[in-house]
Amino acid sequence: MKTVRLILVLVVLATLIGGFVWLAGRAGTVTWADGTTTVQMDAAVAVAALLLAAVVVWLVWSLLVWLWRIPGRVAKAGAESNRRKGLEALGAALAAFDAEDIPEARKQAQRALGYTADLPGARLLAARAAAAADDAGAAERLFNELVEDPVFGVAARRGLAELALRRGSSAAAVSHAEAALTASRRASWPARFLFERRVADADWDGALAALDDGEKRAVMDKAVAARSRAVVLAAAARRAEVRGERGLALELATRAAKLAPGFAPAVVMAARLSLIGGKAWQAASLIEAAWERAPHPALAIAYRDLKDGETEAAKARWMEGLTRRNPAHRESRIVSVEVALATGDTATAIAELDVLMAHQPTARLYTLRANAARAAGDAEAARAWTQTAATAAREPDWSDLDPDGSAFNYEDGDWARMVEAYGARGVLVHPRLDRAEAVRPLPAPGDEAVAAPVATPPSPPSARQPDDPGIGLGEATDPAPADGKRKTWLGI
Repeated sequence: MKTVRLILVLVVLATLIGGFVWLAGRAGTVTWADGTTTVQMDAAVAVAALLLAAVVVWLVWSLLVWLWRIPGRVAKAGAESNRRKGLEALGAALAAFDAEDIPEARKQAQRALGYTADLPGARLLAARAAAAADDAGAAERLFNELVEDPVFGVAARRGLAELALRRGSSAAAVSHAEAALTASRRASWPARFLFERRVADADWDGALAALDDGEKRAVMDKAVAARSRAVVLAAAARRAEVRGERGLALELATRAAKLAPGFAPAVVMAARLSLIGGKAWQAASLIEAAWERAPHPALAIAYRDLKDGETEAAKARWMEGLTRRNPAHRESRIVSVEVALATGDTATAIAELDVLMAHQPTARLYTLRANAARAAGDAEAARAWTQTAATAAREPDWSDLDPDGSAFNYEDGDWARMVEAYGARGVLVHPRLDRAEAVRPLPAPGDEAVAAPVATPPSPPSARQPDDPGIGLGEATDPAPADGKRKTWLGI
């Protein structure tokens, strides 16, 4: 652009010079008379005088325009200075937020708002800073000023929802999230927020609807959504079963087990309800698929009870078929130990236990080792192993079993924790272990039940434990059968 201007200037100068040279070579004069005065001059001189007059007029006009624009330039310079200072304050506020220096963040945010009061971003940052500083009144006022803004409205709704939760108004928080969900189809927080609130309120149907909406909007990770859906379906199945809606419970639990085959609570529930409905093949299939993904001791107990009433040899073959689906897993190896003890192969059980205990010694393994020693006729070693088991670490998976044999007997709060842990991170939490509750006792040699961990506190090594009451939910209050037969995990 500068080059073009330079060329134009040179062209104009060359034209002027050429014009003067042409006029200088021409004969004649220019005469001007006003009635009393007559002036004559050469044409070239007249043209030069006109040009000079034009330049003077242009200079005077430019000076006047410059003077006229001084107030505007001063105002513009002030606004630019404020804008620059406001941006610097915004940056300082963000840096303070990252450093978790909330007082400094709020100070800088208010400074930025003072310099750029008409900037919605500054108002949003000031609102966030006020909320972080527990000034709910100021934060709510600033957020409310932004709710109708097409760019910042959804973010403001989020701040208002969080403030509502702080003061215990779940309904208001949900209302803001729903409004944000309507305002934006791309924002992910409203769908997640609504799902989390439905879960916290144990509204499993609402949680499923929120998951559906989140998936339709493509704002939720597919793997996380699938795991979360499995947990919610299992929780809904548990509630349906408690209400006596066994058909609905089976449908929900089966959907959960198929959606997340590695989620043991859903699989155990679905398998039990399937067998109650006369579908033993479906129960076995569900457990086998789960064992391939994530073996759990409750699955082994459920699988063994599918053959309840058969000989130990038949049960051993049945359980060996399960272990072959995931032979290298620790649970498969422990099941092999239990099978060896049940069939009298004490040497094999001891050899495998020695290998397992070298890596992850637990109360369960020490107690199995005590039983193996007792089966081998070494009472002194059995007593020593039992004493070691009394102070050894408990196994998280075994804590999912109540002393009466019930498995995954969760309350609504436990299911909500499971949604966060297994749904979001794929991790199975253990509420009973966290609450330091007693676990299912290990029967002494001769009992029919599959080996389980020592109870808390442990039983004396010579005492026999009661027969296995099964892992059916809600069986703790069932009376003992009159014929003395062992109850299975079905509760029938």
